[in-house]
Amino acid sequence: MKPRPHWSEKLPEWRARLRDVPRLLIACDFDGTLSPLVAHPELAVLHADVPVVLEDLAALHPRVRLAVLSGRRLEDLAARLAIRQEGLILAGNHGLEMRGAGLDWVHPAAQGLRDTLDRLASGLRAVAARFDGAEVEDKGLSLTLHFRRVAPQASADLLEALARVDVPRGLQRLDGKMIAEFRPRLDWNKGSALRRILQRLGIPGAAAIFAGDDATDEDAFRELGATGLTVHVGPPHAESAACCHAHDPQDVARLFAAFHAVLRGER
Repeated sequence: MKPRPHWSEKLPEWRARLRDVPRLLIACDFDGTLSPLVAHPELAVLHADVPVVLEDLAALHPRVRLAVLSGRRLEDLAARLAIRQEGLILAGNHGLEMRGAGLDWVHPAAQGLRDTLDRLASGLRAVAARFDGAEVEDKGLSLTLHFRRVAPQASADLLEALARVDVPRGLQRLDGKMIAEFRPRLDWNKGSALRRILQRLGIPGAAAIFAGDDATDEDAFRELGATGLTVHVGPPHAESAACCHAHDPQDVARLFAAFHAVLRGER
């Protein structure tokens, strides 16, 4: 696969667009994008360079709107964003729950699957109990089996055991970076959530930016297509629909700082 350019190579062609749009949405994932990936989800915090640049961008409201779309529960996500949240739009559980900008909403079909999730949770916990470091996280509208802390030689056995767990009708399994997620089988994802946010704000996709690092972020990249500005956080050769890449959360902070400077006419 042809390597994607670094975002700094795209900045000159983005500069005019950023300056000309009357309103702009800057959206991103949380884990692996604003926060370095960690062994346990409870340990995740914003990279040290991120809060200041997010506050700087938030100060450009209402011209600039910020949104964070995550697989985390909405309340968990809000608690980890140690910044002023007035005007901030949050989407948890991959967009199944949202708040901000009048978008206080939970997908009604997802709410109806709580009993089904409870039944699946018992099977997942039985698998996790067999492997040191494995843990099941109940996120209300979905479940995640984390195995980043499982010994590498045991991960294959865990995945084999996981494959034998029956996924109830109405749910689906999606694999990410050392996690297996189980969520409602709905035609709804981060791309759907991003589209709903843009429609609510009246901002076209051409005036939107999305940055993310994991497989579930690809839906948001595809939603924006070639019209938006899309940034995959990771190596340039990684398979992704994004148009460019950033190295890591620190580099994402540099990207957002560059956007802030352009929007203020400083570069």
